[in-house]
Amino acid sequence: MIPPASPAFDIHSRFEREWAILTVTGDLDRSTAERLKNAARTAWKTEPAGLVLDLATVSFCDSVGLSGLVYVLRGCQARDMGLALAGVAPRVERILSLTRLLSAFDRFHSVEEALKAGEDGQRYESP
Repeated sequence: MIPPASPAFDIHSRFEREWAILTVTGDLDRSTAERLKNAARTAWKTEPAGLVLDLATVSFCDSVGLSGLVYVLRGCQARDMGLALAGVAPRVERILSLTRLLSAFDRFHSVEEALKAGEDGQRYESP
């Protein structure tokens, strides 16, 4: 049996309220993590106040994808800028939890919530 094709991977960037927003679509894995890193490097060049990764349509993340997220986190920390994850799917949240990285990221239900919290300097609090 042939497994179903994984969703096409894509990253769109936009800027709002001085924040760079990267909307990621598809699986974040060995074949796509470098594209996430490149998109973050491009966003950092614009010197935004922070970076929001919209992961609402990312349904899978492997260890290499996870290392891409950690790369972005460390890059934002080195530049003293905020990083927020928005719309994290349960499956992706689980891998962050299993690897004990969940608390390293500010997480929000939506990009809008992340932007508002960035203005207010708030961190996401798990229910």
